[in-house]
Amino acid sequence: LMPVILALWEAEVVHGPFFPRILRRRKGKREFGKTITHIVAKVMTTEMIKDLSSDTLLQQHDDLDLALDNCYSGDTVIIFPGEYQAANLALLTDDIIIKGVGKREEIMITSEPSRDSFVVSKADNVKLMHLSLIQQGTVDGIVVVESGHMTLENCILKCEGTGVCVLTGAALTITDSEITGAQGAGVELYPGSIAILERNEIHHCNNLRTSDSSKSTLGGVNMKVLPAPKLKMTNNHIYSNKGYGVSILQPTEQFFIVTEEALNKRAASGDKKDDKMLFKVMQNLNLEMNNNKIEANVKGDIRIVTS
Repeated sequence: LMPVILALWEAEVVHGPFFPRILRRRKGKREFGKTITHIVAKVMTTEMIKDLSSDTLLQQHDDLDLALDNCYSGDTVIIFPGEYQAANLALLTDDIIIKGVGKREEIMITSEPSRDSFVVSKADNVKLMHLSLIQQGTVDGIVVVESGHMTLENCILKCEGTGVCVLTGAALTITDSEITGAQGAGVELYPGSIAILERNEIHHCNNLRTSDSSKSTLGGVNMKVLPAPKLKMTNNHIYSNKGYGVSILQPTEQFFIVTEEALNKRAASGDKKDDKMLFKVMQNLNLEMNNNKIEANVKGDIRIVTS
């Protein structure tokens, strides 16, 4: 039994819908309590660090993977323009900030096609800012929040497989970002997850060719209820997705969720019976939607899908 356990631990990642993807332990803070700012660039110049305070502790790396491997909770990783790969993005356990400097289109982080996962987090609080994630060949979601809270701010997510997945009990905040190209939904919320989406563009998702009607409905945002996820959407533009703009997947028409906010009037689509049912469900969902623009989605704007 012991060799089996050791082999599993050394692998660090396990795949499947009911297994944790990350088995790595959290490091926590350094023993001496200091935090380090890691500079990722081929060469570090004084110009790069002119905006940092004089007492900032610095470490320079020409490799993003190495920078992440040296991080402890509280550290910041600053990435300068270039193209990078980092297997350690699939093993985020500590509370760190990863941010690009310059135009987000010029800080390109690509996945490794030989790996199943791209960005996976179980940190209490991890933040990615001002960068582009480009998925190539990985089968898992472009970003998977397994537990804890992840923030994506001013990022571009170019999906090739699954979009952003927020698993049960996890939380996600996405602001001022763009998500495109996902095979299924751009953002998928599992039961009991929490998400705040503000000022994002989610478009051209659900590019999967399938005869499965349940999958063909997925588009911009998909919610799986029982227990209901919590979702707040403000000033997002969800458009040109092959399924619905927002889909709500429930196992039956009878379920019980706490009321929080009703959907705005123009979100419903379909006949009068569907409108009535949708409005009733929206009243019972822990869902808040304000000033979103949902348009030009092939199946419609928003719909309840019963499995």
